[in-house]
Amino acid sequence: MKELEYALDVADGATFVNLAAAFLRSRGYRTKEFRAGSGEWSARIWMRSRPGIACASVAPDWREALRSSARKAKRIERERETEYGLFVFVTNQDVTGLQEFDMEDEIAREYGWRLRLYHRQDLIGELYNTAPGLAKHHLDINLGFDTDHLVVLEELRDERLDAIANRREEAADLPEGPIVALHVVPNGIFATERRRASSDLPDPVTLSGGGATAVDARTDLKIAYERRMEDEYTGYGLLRTDGLYEAVTTALFERIGETLTMRAVGNGDEPGSDAAVVAATREALAHVSTMGFSATASVWVSLLDAADARLDAGDGIEDAPALGFDRYSTRVGTLSITDRERSAVLDGIEPVLSELWRAFGHPDGTPRIEDDDWVGESPPP
Repeated sequence: MKELEYALDVADGATFVNLAAAFLRSRGYRTKEFRAGSGEWSARIWMRSRPGIACASVAPDWREALRSSARKAKRIERERETEYGLFVFVTNQDVTGLQEFDMEDEIAREYGWRLRLYHRQDLIGELYNTAPGLAKHHLDINLGFDTDHLVVLEELRDERLDAIANRREEAADLPEGPIVALHVVPNGIFATERRRASSDLPDPVTLSGGGATAVDARTDLKIAYERRMEDEYTGYGLLRTDGLYEAVTTALFERIGETLTMRAVGNGDEPGSDAAVVAATREALAHVSTMGFSATASVWVSLLDAADARLDAGDGIEDAPALGFDRYSTRVGTLSITDRERSAVLDGIEPVLSELWRAFGHPDGTPRIEDDDWVGESPPP
């Protein structure tokens, strides 16, 4: 990773703006470039159907570069007589969460835009965990370790899903039926020994969004038991001493007549699938941070024994397609452990949740997250 950090530090303007454009496309933005210069770049962008302006710079004073880019973007907005609303800025400098929050407020006050700021740690997380090809193409760095890291993550995923599907280890008492599983894995998990005693771990959260839980400290993990009612055990959340977080639930599935459904919309105190995943992910990131992990974590969602399930999005399931897979896992998302502001978590988890919605036949992905904000269920996670 040090080689990657150094390459970002010393990248010239032309190299960085090309990397920035590719980075945004990897995050799901559509781009149409119209202005590039020495160390600066601008483009029209779209996130889903919402238009905006993106800019990138290697200027050491990233705040002044951002403000200058915003002024230029405002002129473009006037010239084209178009309201963009979304402003994205990419920098190779380090930015703290508080600095990002302050700049978001400033841009909102000055221009009425929603700012999405990507900085050095965001770039490192994306290149390191999910897009090593961009580092090779634009920075001439062969992140072989990163490719190996993804392979190890896949092996860990399959090992855990096998145990859950076969009701082994912590999953031994799970009721039969389809399962939603969430995994959050800090990037230092494979390079460290046990961080602390299991009794000292934070109490892990479950995916239920409520209900009575009991917590048990075992040799190398702490586990919380999920119950919808006092006597109905539906799943668990666990945190291992090496940093792995795993939440498993059967409570998001129910039958409507003869149709097996996965609940996407909240029902009273029970959250929908997106809300459950977002809330649990935020809590898990806070827990691994207290354990001493920093930088990024890998996140994915899996479904087991859910081939016949349909997504109940609240608009009828008569024509909804079935998942069609007995075992399904989303792509690996990358989230910052140190920046746990809601907007940052929503931005990182959105591609994971959107992939899940598309697997159920919704081509536009999740409707719950728009421009790094929560839409729909209230209160937001």
